[in-house]
Amino acid sequence: MAIQYWVGAKAVVFNTKLRKLLILKRSVYDTDAGFWENPGGKKEVGETMDDCLKREILEETGIVVNEFEYLYTSVNNEKTHPYFIIGYFVPTEKEDIELSFEHIEYRWVTIDEYLELVDMTIRHDFRNSKAMEYINKY
Repeated sequence: MAIQYWVGAKAVVFNTKLRKLLILKRSVYDTDAGFWENPGGKKEVGETMDDCLKREILEETGIVVNEFEYLYTSVNNEKTHPYFIIGYFVPTEKEDIELSFEHIEYRWVTIDEYLELVDMTIRHDFRNSKAMEYINKY
């Protein structure tokens, strides 16, 4: 039987005024409860990846995405949690985040704090992407 993947978009959100990255903490009632992650989520049927990114970031943070750049593609082939994610870089000046029910906390963190708090897969994707190149543009 073929593996069924969930497909979605995630964002490395960078606040250009604070010079910090946004991370969200998963709700205790959700998958991966208590983990820190990038905002984003599953693509809906008929939706483009760009539209998925914009919708998910707006739903989870209240940030309207006007500008974004492709960063990485991440694939997990494990049968228990298979996914295909496109990661994007999203700059913003918005500081006050409007959390959805999916998260219980947010933080604006330095790059070092980000790399300490997120899991190994997110660290790997961040380090192997052009995230630092985009951050340095600001």
